[in-house]
Amino acid sequence: MNLTPFLVFLCIFILPITAVADSSITAIPVLDVRPWSVPSNESIRFNLSLSPGWNLGNALDCEDDSITPGVNDMTLDSMWSGMQVSEKTIDTLKQTGFKTIRIPVSWHNHVLDDAYTINPEWMARVKEIVDWSLDRGLNVIINCHHDIGEDWIYPTKEKYEQSRSYLVAIWKQIAATFETYDQHLIFEGLNEPRLKGTSVEWLYSYSDPDCIEATDCINRLNQEFVNTIRASSGNNPTRYLMVPAYAASPYTATFNNFVLPEDTAKDRLMVSVHAYIPTDFAMTGSGTDYFDLEDTDQTSVIDDAFNALYDQYIKRGIPVVIGEFGSTDKHNPRDRVDFTAYYAARAYERGLTCVIWDNALFDGYEEVFGLMDRENGTWIEKDIIDTFLTYCK
Repeated sequence: MNLTPFLVFLCIFILPITAVADSSITAIPVLDVRPWSVPSNESIRFNLSLSPGWNLGNALDCEDDSITPGVNDMTLDSMWSGMQVSEKTIDTLKQTGFKTIRIPVSWHNHVLDDAYTINPEWMARVKEIVDWSLDRGLNVIINCHHDIGEDWIYPTKEKYEQSRSYLVAIWKQIAATFETYDQHLIFEGLNEPRLKGTSVEWLYSYSDPDCIEATDCINRLNQEFVNTIRASSGNNPTRYLMVPAYAASPYTATFNNFVLPEDTAKDRLMVSVHAYIPTDFAMTGSGTDYFDLEDTDQTSVIDDAFNALYDQYIKRGIPVVIGEFGSTDKHNPRDRVDFTAYYAARAYERGLTCVIWDNALFDGYEEVFGLMDRENGTWIEKDIIDTFLTYCK
């Protein structure tokens, strides 16, 4: 969960909205929802069946450079949230009405040697949480999360061979572990691949040669990911796979230099995007705490991005998963509820699946995206969840 670059897109198309007059926090705004024409091919139908989704953030994706793999790396899944994931969390998701859990997983703190062998104990822990989720009838997305860095995956020509070796080694092991699992388990190859630590990390420039080179490397890495999974056994040759563009941005996903991998399986690729938009409201702690359903300067940012994704992918029968979205808490519950309603409704209209971000963080200045009290299995931000489930059908 991170910043995404922001560019201006084509024309604005705003659907009519009517807001509830009640100013109480719990009042869910009433929006005029008009579903667009969406193809009925199998992959689009599957994509729609995933919604609504929720992210198990700040759990298995935790990282720490002081960790020694195979010695103390099993402490990581409680390091950022202060608690280990329990079945209570999964039960709450199912009982609330969620259909999908995205489980971000970082692997680099758990590799034991130069061949990138994953600590079996860590793999077993990932498998345990996946099993809890599938046993309760949830769809599951697992990925390769905070492994973007010069020592693991970095989209430059200089680092390409190392990146390819790491990516292939990690995914071969994941594919072997879950080869018998059915299509309710989805693999997402990369998380926000980008030039980490540079001036263009989150601000992609189509004319910048480093950005162009990075996109080419990402295209090739996505292809390696697909090839690796398809060459493995069990259900992997036909498993649904998610692939991102640069930084998983909805904008870079619609640039013509991003290309989807070739795939031996028909209609099994899904485009992965993250969209904390408009950034000034949804992501930036120092930005505005204001979101107005009637303010087209704000709503058009969402509309333009979703329109471009619809035109580029959905209407061509290619699924798109918004794997992360949300709004950081600025003590503005009314605005966050209105934002969630608008975002989810407009995504639903265009056939885009949404997976809301929850990092179990409830205090601070930046990236305060906590929604569930995981220890007790209760929703701290129940108004946001109720609103999300109302519109993300």
